[in-house]
Amino acid sequence: MRAETQSDIRRFATFEVDLRARELRKRGIRVRLQDQPFQILVMMLERPGDIVTREELRQRLWPDGTFVDFEHSLNAAVKRLRTALGDEADNPRFVETLHRRGYRFIATVEGAPRASVTAAPLAAEGAARAAAAGKLRLVVLPFVNLGDDPAQGYFSDGLTEDMITQIGRLCPSRLGVIARTSSMLFKRTGKSASQIAGELSADYLLEGSVRTDGECVRITAQLIEARSETHLWAESYDRRLEDSLLIQSDVAARIAHSLAMELVPDQREAIALRTPRHSGAYEAYLKGRFHWDRPGNEGLRSALAYYDQALALDPRFADAYAAKARAQIRLAEYSDESGTAVLEDARTAALRALSLDPGLADAHVALAEVRKTLDWDWAGAEAAYRKAIALAPSCNAAHRFYGIFLAAMSRSSEASVEVERACEMDPLCLSVTTSAAWVRYAARQFDEAIGRCRHALDMDPNFPPARRLLSAAYLQSGRVSDAIGELESTIGRSTAQPVSMAWLAHALAAAGRKAEAVTLAERLEELSAVQYVPAYHMALVRAGLGDLDAAFAALARACDERDPSLTDLLVEPRFDVLRSDSRYAALVGRLRLS
Repeated sequence: MRAETQSDIRRFATFEVDLRARELRKRGIRVRLQDQPFQILVMMLERPGDIVTREELRQRLWPDGTFVDFEHSLNAAVKRLRTALGDEADNPRFVETLHRRGYRFIATVEGAPRASVTAAPLAAEGAARAAAAGKLRLVVLPFVNLGDDPAQGYFSDGLTEDMITQIGRLCPSRLGVIARTSSMLFKRTGKSASQIAGELSADYLLEGSVRTDGECVRITAQLIEARSETHLWAESYDRRLEDSLLIQSDVAARIAHSLAMELVPDQREAIALRTPRHSGAYEAYLKGRFHWDRPGNEGLRSALAYYDQALALDPRFADAYAAKARAQIRLAEYSDESGTAVLEDARTAALRALSLDPGLADAHVALAEVRKTLDWDWAGAEAAYRKAIALAPSCNAAHRFYGIFLAAMSRSSEASVEVERACEMDPLCLSVTTSAAWVRYAARQFDEAIGRCRHALDMDPNFPPARRLLSAAYLQSGRVSDAIGELESTIGRSTAQPVSMAWLAHALAAAGRKAEAVTLAERLEELSAVQYVPAYHMALVRAGLGDLDAAFAALARACDERDPSLTDLLVEPRFDVLRSDSRYAALVGRLRLS
């Protein structure tokens, strides 16, 4: 038998790991540890202090993809490892969790190999690591506005998002592009390339600047290998503003060449179809995208006005039609009025976009949402989601909304896969993280839903959807007082007060505080005379109070109004009280869900 060598041993605290014998020992005594937790430990000990990503772990533990629920299995394996080490997730000594990214071994390790510090080997290692994972990951950082006019920020921000979209279309099987919501959080950051890449699990970064002067624009861009912070490629472009989409095509092509990928043969033709013929149309379109990100309905309505302006100047601007459809769908979801008419307008815009350019993923997502919400055409909606994903695998919106759809259909395992892909593409987006929490909630995995909501609230404590969902998960976990506390803190912050009030009334009723719940219900009825109160959420109040007649009547109104929340009816635990009633089966039949 070969003698044990020092290179076989890794030591930390009172533990040692024998790599050859595949044993974990504490003070010389063997600690029982199953194979998967042991492999996770070995991977972290190979690179102590470095992030071992979830994708790397998936490749090592399930290389052929044969797993039912990757996230659950990985979490369970890490939990067993922590148990063996006597470690705690909330106060780690050894294994630190980096939410949505991976794990890191934080204790000092003796016997670990030294990493090379030269740039070229680091760059090669980064490329090899990404290749082993099957897909490179790129983050497009916000392009910096170097002009004197701060109002021109809409152009640099819009250019950033367009660059993300264009690069994501280049070679989707080999290149994943982090979504705009996450990348924009690093606007004017002082963090280094390697720090940003670590937070987003990215292999490469594209950064650049924009300077506009009248109808002329100069765009500079450079590609950086993240771990070594090595500049691989840089270029500047001086163009007229009307050529800006062609500039993006050129930059995206050069980046793809730098990553040694093969371009889609008809890429330039596809981009040419999307190029507006009027510089003013493109400028209005970018302003619309800028306002899209403002909170509340005011930003959405401003975005829609700019999209209409762009389309008036260029009626064949397919991207503007797709963006308009997406904005209208969002307006229907968060509006203070019934969204039926808005959704019909969204359908018209989405179909017009697809008639001009059938390859627009955003337009297929919009069409899917219309089919789901307005038509209750579940098969048609799923086909459109899948088409969007096939066209743009890096489109986080397609994965996110498809995941929500699958959760509503009680297909929780498939839903989990889709929202995890959305989280990979947009790890710092509040809406994506909350959607992942919703999928867990719909699957009645309430502890996991609570964890996701807390993560969203760590990023922004004032994000009402996450706080409301956290309260609902608390309620289903038996933590009624916590549920009420979360909702009470939400009211006053929320831009959708009636929804928070309705959820609070339901929670109060569940806590036995029916008099307070009735008072809130009466306030909501009064409010409905001057403000739109979604009937679906009023049904939640009535169900909580045990008034089933009123609950079913409210749900019937929600059907007439095409309330977007109706699609959650099959999986919403707070409606369990209705399921044994014959009217529930009739309602499910009306929604074509049976």
